[in-house]
Amino acid sequence: MAKEKEVPVKGQGSTPARFDEQIEHLFEDFLNRRWLRPFSTDWPAWPSKLEAKAPKVNVVDRESEVFVKAELPGFGKDEIEVNVSGNSITVKGSARKEEEKEQENYHQREIVSSYVSRTVPLPCEVDGDNAKASLKDGMLEVTIPKAKSAASKRIKIES
Repeated sequence: MAKEKEVPVKGQGSTPARFDEQIEHLFEDFLNRRWLRPFSTDWPAWPSKLEAKAPKVNVVDRESEVFVKAELPGFGKDEIEVNVSGNSITVKGSARKEEEKEQENYHQREIVSSYVSRTVPLPCEVDGDNAKASLKDGMLEVTIPKAKSAASKRIKIES
């Protein structure tokens, strides 16, 4: 009977690997470390600062209208744009604020920009020309009447 030969698995057992394999593993381990790539796209804090955020939106289908409520904290009414077309609504908010502090030892200037956008499908065709919107405490409320063809009608069943 032929005797089976044991093959060592890399990184396991007590059998030392060849010197060139050890050096190769050291370089792979060193180059794969996250701290060597602080500006890579997989860095945890990076994407949230660069992406546009989507506001939370609720849509309520009422008998003769559609009610939309969106969270837009920190935006004024001049910084918000609402567009209604067909059977969808788009809510956008864009703000830019500059702060400047100057004292005898330092000069600080900070520019903060924020942008949010979201398009939401509506449950039916609406009349965007007669829509009404209001903003209070960071909550945008839009009331849009349903189009005449989209208004629901109850049908009586005859026997």
